[in-house]
Amino acid sequence: MSSPRLRVQFETLFEHYDGIDCGVQLEEITDILCCTRRNARIVLNKMEEEGWIEWHPSPGRGKLSQLVFLRSRSDVSENLARRYLEEGKVGHALKVLDQDTAKLAQVVESYLGVQQQEGRQVVRLPYYRPLLALNPLKNIRRSERHIVRQIFSGLTKLDENEQLASDLAHTWEMISATHWRFYIRPAVRFHNGDLLTVEAIIESLNGLRSRKLFSHLKEITSAQKNVIDIHLERDDYHLPILLAESCAKILLPASSRNDEFDQFPIGTGPYKVFQNDEKRLVLHAFDGYFGFRPLIDSVEVWVIDDAHSSMVFPSLSKPIAPQAAVVNDEVELDPGCTYLLLNRRDGLAKSDDWAAYFSQRLSSLNVFHQLPQDKIVELGALPAHGLKPGWYHHTRQANYSPPPSYRTINIAYHAKHPMFPTLAKALEFLLKQDGLDVVLHTYDLEMPNTTDIDIWVKPMSIANHREDAIAGWLLDYSDIEKMSRSEDFATWREVIINWQSNDNKSFPAHEIGKALAQTQQLVPMFHCWLGVSKDQCGSLQNAKCNALGWFDFSQVWVKPKGLE
Repeated sequence: MSSPRLRVQFETLFEHYDGIDCGVQLEEITDILCCTRRNARIVLNKMEEEGWIEWHPSPGRGKLSQLVFLRSRSDVSENLARRYLEEGKVGHALKVLDQDTAKLAQVVESYLGVQQQEGRQVVRLPYYRPLLALNPLKNIRRSERHIVRQIFSGLTKLDENEQLASDLAHTWEMISATHWRFYIRPAVRFHNGDLLTVEAIIESLNGLRSRKLFSHLKEITSAQKNVIDIHLERDDYHLPILLAESCAKILLPASSRNDEFDQFPIGTGPYKVFQNDEKRLVLHAFDGYFGFRPLIDSVEVWVIDDAHSSMVFPSLSKPIAPQAAVVNDEVELDPGCTYLLLNRRDGLAKSDDWAAYFSQRLSSLNVFHQLPQDKIVELGALPAHGLKPGWYHHTRQANYSPPPSYRTINIAYHAKHPMFPTLAKALEFLLKQDGLDVVLHTYDLEMPNTTDIDIWVKPMSIANHREDAIAGWLLDYSDIEKMSRSEDFATWREVIINWQSNDNKSFPAHEIGKALAQTQQLVPMFHCWLGVSKDQCGSLQNAKCNALGWFDFSQVWVKPKGLE
């Protein structure tokens, strides 16, 4: 890759000759660049390799060589800026563009978005961090949860209207409340070409039995080809809904996985992983997909370093606030919220007095007033008074009471998150006002030891707006069990079990949300706006924002230019 020094040398020559092709002697070049004849030849050769100039040397002293400029000064700067963007070095790109943020935005917008590459339709999206953990059995974050749904298939899924739909199972039936039968599509293949077998499905489903959400799975069998029977320990009238959860995706058999499966997973979904590293995630449409083959050939998620991501190009997967001037954007509130998970098992909040203090002192309104206004606008944050928008289950926001004693408070949060570092600083400020010491613990992929944590800043990251999505969140990936009193968690779990055992009962979402707030297990913090900007999408059709803040790659397409 060309260096910034080479660019400066080109600019020096370009400005000296006003960008006009001319005959020159090599001695002139050495004087202009303040270097030896040998170094001047090396520099000219490098510029020619970059395609910036043509250099036609003439043999013999006193004869004029020909210098032809193929690029302008701005062309070279933009070209170098693009190369830095490919490496995620936005700071470097900004520097070669003379700190011109408007110019940088133009370069990025021309480079990202909808592209055509050798007849293939490519969508490039910016993001602020790598997406390296894509195993649905692991504790994955919101954006990874979306990508997993593009790579893997389950027995069932939720369609774009969040209604239960067929996936690997083309249909199913309830033999009894403890016996479900699923009929599997024939000739389904994994991305590596392996045929999906009932044995692979049974292995994946058996792997779910250690999870609270699926602990009632008793036996999974197959009496005939492409037929799966699931026998349960207790009644469950809603099993097909639970099987649409991310953790229930069907995986390649363990014997066929390599050591890089988390980063390069192999599924049966509409997209397969082509590249995944610190700089970008590249997904290619899977031509052998059993459903409708995606219309977008490739989706590339480019990692733009956090310090510049919002300045350059807001990510489609990052919450954006609605603006009165933007009438074409589809914007709605996150169906969950960011919240503080109090450690009522091992932390200070094990004491009701401490739990009450945290719940009151760190209420959403108190914290909201400590957040910088620009961060509130950037993230579209609104104070939350319950787990879901419109719920008012947290009321401890009135009279001040001091902390029960003077201790050190340990707070944990994801370091690579657009809001959490700012939110943690606001929490620290409020607690220090009360004379408390605060230690902030950050983490990325490796989770903290919960016994050492008093307060954990968490996102709900539920994948849809359905109220029964709370079942998967609470029992599978919220980590509430790790930080709650065993008797409390048993009560909440029993509420879900009662719903499962009743065919006509609505999911008790409000009951669970109210209990979590009133037992001071968690403190709701903020709801955020999610949306997809039409300016970012351009000619991309059907790019409807989902509950995870992204759009379904397999459902979008590009309208040809010039058509009304």
